[in-house]
Amino acid sequence: MKKLDILGDNANLTNEEQVVVIHARTVLTLAEKWLEQIEVTKSALQQKMLDIESEKELFSKQKGYLDEELDYRKQSLDHAHKRILELEAMLFDALQQEETGGKLSELLSEQDRDSLREAVDQWKRQVLSELRERDAQILRERMELLQHAQRIKELEEWIEAQKRQIKELEEKFLFLFLFFSLAFILWS
Repeated sequence: MKKLDILGDNANLTNEEQVVVIHARTVLTLAEKWLEQIEVTKSALQQKMLDIESEKELFSKQKGYLDEELDYRKQSLDHAHKRILELEAMLFDALQQEETGGKLSELLSEQDRDSLREAVDQWKRQVLSELRERDAQILRERMELLQHAQRIKELEEWIEAQKRQIKELEEKFLFLFLFFSLAFILWS
């Protein structure tokens, strides 16, 4: 720019040469603005990348927590199911065993046995309902994590596209710079 200013101040230039100097000055000014825009975009992209990395780390932590929670709940479900089977077996055995000269089933009226069966069935339904509710909650949380992962992937793709665009702009700027430098050298 300084050389162009000095050259532009030279009164010995023809009109064509003055026009070339003005064009070169305009191109260099535009190139400086492009460089500034590239730097701003680059800074914004770097910040966005840092933000995405933070989100990614948070996502990984949440995923690990949910995996542990799911494993714990599966173990609880298995344990509850085993306990239900044990209680059913105990109830069946109790109804079949003989105690103090008679069967326990004879000590319990038909109404008591039906009531006992209904209570066991109700308890099983309640436990299974709670377990299904917990599983549904885990599923919702996993779906949210999957949506976050998809968003992170989209942002990463966007960043890659921006990087490619910045690289293309830098290449264009370099080409223009070299072209005008060569033109300036040849013109001098």
